[in-house]
Amino acid sequence: MEIYLDQILFQIVNFSVVVGALTYLLYKPVLKIFEERSIRIAEGQKAAAEAIEQRDAVDTMRADVRKQLKKEKAEVLEAATKEAEAQRAQILSEARDQAAALIEEAKEQWEEERNRQMHDMREQMIDAVIATTEKVIESKLTKSDQSTLIDKELAGILKAL
Repeated sequence: MEIYLDQILFQIVNFSVVVGALTYLLYKPVLKIFEERSIRIAEGQKAAAEAIEQRDAVDTMRADVRKQLKKEKAEVLEAATKEAEAQRAQILSEARDQAAALIEEAKEQWEEERNRQMHDMREQMIDAVIATTEKVIESKLTKSDQSTLIDKELAGILKAL
């Protein structure tokens, strides 16, 4: 076996040219593509992290808004309840006042009616007693006798009622 130096040199040069060409034409562009892809992936991860942070911030804001709305709702409900209670108390007070006035008016009317009926009954009793007495005694009584007799009879009737 014989070693040819010129062929070895030629193979070294050929190999160097092929390695240089492949490095220049393939290796560097592939490295560049990998580098760009790494950058894009890093940017995507960064964007995803920012999106997650924004989502968390939005969720936090949403929760805060819900708490605020719940608090405002409770305040409005409490104010409405207090106002309704105040109106209820006012309406009840007015109704009691009106009822008391109506009761008082009814009592006055009843008292007036009672007095009028008592007066009418007294007059009818007087007339009946006078008529009965005149028939029984067959004479007229004096005014004082009539009054005494009438008062005595009315007292007995009132006790019976």
